[in-house]
Amino acid sequence: MAIPGLALLVVGLIGFAINAIAEAGQTPYERSVLAFKGNVSTGQDLFEANCSACHGTEAKGWVGPNLEEVKERKSDLQLIRQVTRGETPPMPKFELNEKQMADLLSYLKSI
Repeated sequence: MAIPGLALLVVGLIGFAINAIAEAGQTPYERSVLAFKGNVSTGQDLFEANCSACHGTEAKGWVGPNLEEVKERKSDLQLIRQVTRGETPPMPKFELNEKQMADLLSYLKSI
């Protein structure tokens, strides 16, 4: 029984280390976004105004990819970076304040 317990401990420590490394690499902007509780409705309005031209009004893709269940493919931090850095051309960079980004993130996680 000691070996399975040790294995669980090691797996837990590895997970903790990965999260710590990811958090250490966060910018103040990213930490601030993650601290806000976003509003899905406001996020949807932001999406419709800024994102729907490429991702479609229902986020099912058009020029940009389908974003349904994007939370299953990307972490919150990856989504923030994708939106603010435009990491995948032709995705442009968007300059949203922390609250707006939190709202958009909440919407993206809801679809």
